[in-house]
Amino acid sequence: MTFQSSAMGRAKRPVRVRAWIRLGAVAVPALAAALAFVAPAGASTSGAAAPGQVASPSWASHVLPLNAMPVGTVAFGRDRRNRLTVAAEMYGLTPGSSHRVNLISAHRYYVIRFGTLTANSVGQARVTLTSNYTGPWPRGMRLVVHMGAGHGSVARQRIAQTGVLRRFTTQPHLLTSVEYSYTGVSYGTPRGVGTISYNSRRKTLTVTVNASGVTPGLHAAHIHLGSCMSQGPVKYMLKDLLANNKGKIVNAVRVFTNVTTPIPASGWYLNIHQGNSNQILSNGNPTIYFRPLLCANISGS
Repeated sequence: MTFQSSAMGRAKRPVRVRAWIRLGAVAVPALAAALAFVAPAGASTSGAAAPGQVASPSWASHVLPLNAMPVGTVAFGRDRRNRLTVAAEMYGLTPGSSHRVNLISAHRYYVIRFGTLTANSVGQARVTLTSNYTGPWPRGMRLVVHMGAGHGSVARQRIAQTGVLRRFTTQPHLLTSVEYSYTGVSYGTPRGVGTISYNSRRKTLTVTVNASGVTPGLHAAHIHLGSCMSQGPVKYMLKDLLANNKGKIVNAVRVFTNVTTPIPASGWYLNIHQGNSNQILSNGNPTIYFRPLLCANISGS
């Protein structure tokens, strides 16, 4: 809702705007309950007013499209011994983490195992892994990146996969992020939208999150320094976000007070993790539960 002044200096009546965003094949209201304004993804709305507020230059808000993590591609090939290989390029992994990578048939009756993929200190991986398979391309397989390198119930859950691969090609295949519970229940691909608002007069920073496709329960969330592609240390630690039994986080609002620095033009990102705040670190190092689920780069410009 915005106010405009007429030529005589009198305020016109507020004009209500209802926007629709098309998600897949379904049209839904554009987060009308969660957002106090209508703006393109990533746009800023300096001076826009929240419900019940008068528009003021001291208040600015930014839409944050939350992207499922990890992001990447894989491409298949053959080495000199005709062994099947896969080249993976990814980001949004747990920094320093290790992951099993397998080619799996639809019902897991048949598995081609590659080596272990390891992320660097900012959550990126660029590596070629080799299997022992030298036979013809097996139809109906999909490549799967697992949460860890072990064989426990947590480590073996999928975090990313390709679609069904019907023939051999050296062209890159897009990885789709997926979310599974520790018991193997699929919640699909995480998705969501957040907002971050700064009020310079009140010195408050407000973060609102709406998301779906995450495991029910508590999830740690932080504003970090860096970016979704190159992860860095925590700037602000949010109180854990609660996903309901349908895997949805609904209008989770977190407010930080005594914030004297406005949102920067770049260098911050919002990260929502797999586990809760008690699970994601051990002796200051990321655990398997640190796995980023949703991420958004924050821009104050």
